[in-house]
Amino acid sequence: METINAHLKQPRGRAAVTATLVTSDLERMECLPRIAGMRCVLLESTIFDTLARICDSYEGGYWHFYNLSNGGFYMAPDSDAAFPLSCENYFEHTVCADTAGIIASASAYSHLSFLSNGACFATAYHQLSEFIFQHRDAGLIRAALD
Repeated sequence: METINAHLKQPRGRAAVTATLVTSDLERMECLPRIAGMRCVLLESTIFDTLARICDSYEGGYWHFYNLSNGGFYMAPDSDAAFPLSCENYFEHTVCADTAGIIASASAYSHLSFLSNGACFATAYHQLSEFIFQHRDAGLIRAALD
């Protein structure tokens, strides 16, 4: 696994939350069930559907998986393309694949947290939020999620 986002600044009194690219197929198969249990397919499809809803040019493809050092997780498309986003809150901006994936993952977690027994998604949202606040595109991500 390769640790990314080494540029993140460490918050006062807390260790920085870092993202590690999951490269092993076996570890990839464990990521979604670790977060969502038996609802792992629901989580994955909700993340895909979220990006398709907010990005007209998204047409599917391979996604990278990232484990966070605080126990969280997010997915991002494997793409060098720009993603022009248009969200329900009138946020419109073009972002990179990593940022688009974070926005889609956080939006899906938020949506799914309202299901009965959705506490695992609320936890995942808060873990990802800790990472978002340190991310180089934190302002854009927070604006898209607001």
